[in-house]
Amino acid sequence: MEKRTFTHPLPRREIEKGFELLIGENRLFGAELNIDIIKKEHTGKKFLVKKLPSRRKLLSRWFLLFRDLVSPADFLALLSAKIQEFEHREKMLLVGKDRIIYDTQIVHAGEHVGEMTLFFLSEMDRNFGLLDYLRGRRRRIVYIDHIRLSQQSSGYASSLFRHYEELFRDLGFHQFRLSASLSVGKYYWAKEGFDCLNRDEFLRMKEGLREYVKARGLPVEETDIDRINHAYDIALFRRDLKIPAFCNAAGYYSLEKNEWHREEQKVPLGKAFLLSTKPWDGYKVIYTNTPRKTGMIYSPGYLDHRPRAGHPESRRRLEKLLKAIRKDDLHGSLVFLEPYVPNLRFIEKVHPAGYLESFRNGVRSGQKTFATVDCSISEASYDVALLAAGGVMAGVDAVLNGRVQNVFCAVRPPGHHAGRESAMGFCFLNNVAVGALYARAAYGVERIFILDWDVHHGNGTQEIFEEDPRTYFCSIHEHPTFCFPGTGRRMDRGKGEGYGFTLNLPVRPRTADGEFLDLFEREVIPEIETFRPDLIVLSAGFDAHKDDPIADLELTERSFVHMTRRICEVADRHCQGRVVSVLEGGYNGSSLTSSAIAHLKTLQGRSEPCTSAKG
Repeated sequence: MEKRTFTHPLPRREIEKGFELLIGENRLFGAELNIDIIKKEHTGKKFLVKKLPSRRKLLSRWFLLFRDLVSPADFLALLSAKIQEFEHREKMLLVGKDRIIYDTQIVHAGEHVGEMTLFFLSEMDRNFGLLDYLRGRRRRIVYIDHIRLSQQSSGYASSLFRHYEELFRDLGFHQFRLSASLSVGKYYWAKEGFDCLNRDEFLRMKEGLREYVKARGLPVEETDIDRINHAYDIALFRRDLKIPAFCNAAGYYSLEKNEWHREEQKVPLGKAFLLSTKPWDGYKVIYTNTPRKTGMIYSPGYLDHRPRAGHPESRRRLEKLLKAIRKDDLHGSLVFLEPYVPNLRFIEKVHPAGYLESFRNGVRSGQKTFATVDCSISEASYDVALLAAGGVMAGVDAVLNGRVQNVFCAVRPPGHHAGRESAMGFCFLNNVAVGALYARAAYGVERIFILDWDVHHGNGTQEIFEEDPRTYFCSIHEHPTFCFPGTGRRMDRGKGEGYGFTLNLPVRPRTADGEFLDLFEREVIPEIETFRPDLIVLSAGFDAHKDDPIADLELTERSFVHMTRRICEVADRHCQGRVVSVLEGGYNGSSLTSSAIAHLKTLQGRSEPCTSAKG
């Protein structure tokens, strides 16, 4: 079917004609959803067909759900598109008191192979409130009430829901929801990216997996379970480790053999566990108005690092950013992800155990600073620094396992000044370096391009990778003659086998958007194109903004939007759009917030592509 766009409401007469056409074809009905009435009919359905509501109510409900972006007749045609030779027959739309229903039989090669029922409804978004809901600002839901297919391995369900995800996103729907109750469905929907609607339900599921692994003595690291952040992660967990699962005649599974479950099958650990779980309510964000799927790493734990009073790197940086995200329309379209405390073996790929022990002891002993006077610490600083590194690892997981295309890690403390055995410039652990080497160790990523646009040179990151030809480090920053830490000159191009894979681009104080972006286009973009990375990691500091108090560049949000957009373009060409962005500096609350939100929206693809420094 030809691609449709839904940019403007249709004239009311077009909507009326669509209803008239469906009524004439006997495909539009009213729906009774009262549970007490339905139970008396003993049909097993969640609705009963009844007389249509008035024309006024029809038009009102259609506008509330679909904003008149599509006519009812065209919508029915889009829902029933023929995919992989599967067709929808006996299809109809039904209009209930608070929802519209799509009900159909599914046919393949002339034979009935299944059926499906979808509910379209809306609810109040807790981020906005009742007044916004009454004004039409509401969360629109596609509820998968029922789907049954006798041909499970055809791939039809996946293809259908790829089509639906694009269609409903373009129509402004925010979420899919369902109840994962059938045995295979509990695994299938998790693999398709659905997570538990109730976070506590997911945490119970995760702990159940931990207890099962421990009880069976399976060769699984506890920190590997700590990394699980989503039902999707369970679905893909330890596919190399197959365990016995027991199936009954109806296709339901148990991890224990009993009189009902006798047929033994060897199944990957995560899949076996999901097949055997209790039913769970699931949801999946449809990413309204965002061409790219963008994740957001954050934890309230990041606020527990408390430098001394008056320190520029304070918890208020993230508090203001999160408050702005909740006020903006970002909250419902981002995939929020939780960090985890990482296994130290991944941290030790960057920082030696002795350095980590020294940092830990300094914090535990109650010291006020670590290594340098600017590295102010408190009683939780070591744990929060580990959580920040783990946040970048969680971002890498989400990007490389396909849950999101890119991710912004709103972590603190920052990291790009931390060397292998040195802390400085508010940084203790080098978060981007940990993330890059984790991507290589855990996912086999070879060529990694790290771009650091913080106003200060990323001296720690350069030190860590200056002899590594597989990791290209590029920093564009204020000239070291005028700015901390006094490193990052043009002549520094790397060492040994890594020579030529470091590029420093210092700029003069007072450099503004035009000159800065000309340099970015002239030197940074060609280097990425030549290097052809498998992953791009950003040290995204926003302290080059003209309002930031601790440097002297004159950038505006325009520069961060432009660089983000161009990075996403080259990532699309070379590494399937995979970008992991990590917060570094930015010490004016207003400019940090506005710049980071502009960065996030551009990661989501909300602005038009640009191909020159002029934007």
